[in-house]
Amino acid sequence: MSLDYYVELDNTAAGVVDQAVDQVTTRYFRSIADGNQTNDLREQWVKSSKKVSLAPPTAAFWEWIARPSIDLALLPPGSFWLRFSFRLAKPYFSRDDRAFYIIDNPVVRDKVFKLPIVRPTNWKGSLRAALWQMGHAAEDDPQIRRLFGETRGDEGGRAGRLFFHPTFFDTTGLEVINPHDRVRRVGKNPILFESVPRDTAGTFTLLYVPFDLLGTERNPNAQAGDDLPLIAAGIRAMFRGHGFSAKRTSGFGVAKESVEEGFIEMRVEESVPVEMANPASKGPAQPLAKYLVAPGRLKAEYLNSDGTFRERGQAELTSKTARQEYEKAKKWWEREGKALAAESQLQTQPPPIELPPQKRWLRREFRSFDELVRTAEEIGSQLGKNESERS
Repeated sequence: MSLDYYVELDNTAAGVVDQAVDQVTTRYFRSIADGNQTNDLREQWVKSSKKVSLAPPTAAFWEWIARPSIDLALLPPGSFWLRFSFRLAKPYFSRDDRAFYIIDNPVVRDKVFKLPIVRPTNWKGSLRAALWQMGHAAEDDPQIRRLFGETRGDEGGRAGRLFFHPTFFDTTGLEVINPHDRVRRVGKNPILFESVPRDTAGTFTLLYVPFDLLGTERNPNAQAGDDLPLIAAGIRAMFRGHGFSAKRTSGFGVAKESVEEGFIEMRVEESVPVEMANPASKGPAQPLAKYLVAPGRLKAEYLNSDGTFRERGQAELTSKTARQEYEKAKKWWEREGKALAAESQLQTQPPPIELPPQKRWLRREFRSFDELVRTAEEIGSQLGKNESERS
């Protein structure tokens, strides 16, 4: 038994316009094939698709795909990754290769989740183009070659150190581009483009792995410190200047300056200072009473030579303050001190124990593209300083 997907769509709930694009597309072209040249199905779909919010998947593994986390302990020394959430300042355009669609310019969607997507190959091409615009040509720049790799053929080539993750969006919209006649200066034929509208959020994730240095004597941290500032500058240029979508020469596909949850994490151990810990202390220190010399210990003036409480007469207590402190000390002795003495629990506090500094991977956060560049330069400078001190 065989099933024609589009025939099945055409036979279900005929005449109802909804957001199932395949279904609307099928009915539209079926209407054209039946000779109905004046149907308004497409017009209704256009009106309802000016801005559409799409529900992201609810599967548990969706977070791993949309916002991946990377365990640097599994990667070679010098590896790092960065991730941040951004918002579009201009609409994002892309051109899907679907031949069967209600308009000629659909946005690229993921085949499984049906959400608009920026593919890893698109991120790689856009970043490489941005660096090229900045004057870093692959033909004569070994740094670009090790980042992006070389064309792999039968006798050579290799992969680069940069690995990109896809970015998903949860909103679509429609844009109208109307080319103008150069002589008459009026619109000729408005063209519909499906897009991701401005203010839509997405997550960018980039991984750097110097796998080609494994088994060599070259220091991966030194090269990572050189590569990180260049990568950060290229990312800022791509997001804020050159763009990363189709029609980027017209200003589309750029992001706002501020980002959320931005960080860089590198497989370089960094010491974390640990406060002095006293295992015997519990909670904050309490104020010490005047009649005590230490917690649980009376002052010598209130004790006999055998450690018992010394009774004092009124003749010895010459002032009101002295009498009040004596009465407090005597009550404390009856309440706590006698039991402590009987059980031989009057001990001094053990000395504090100095814990060794903990180790963690170097991690820095940023909140804008400018701060990303400054942070990357600081990390690169720090790594370079560390290497010069070792040599």
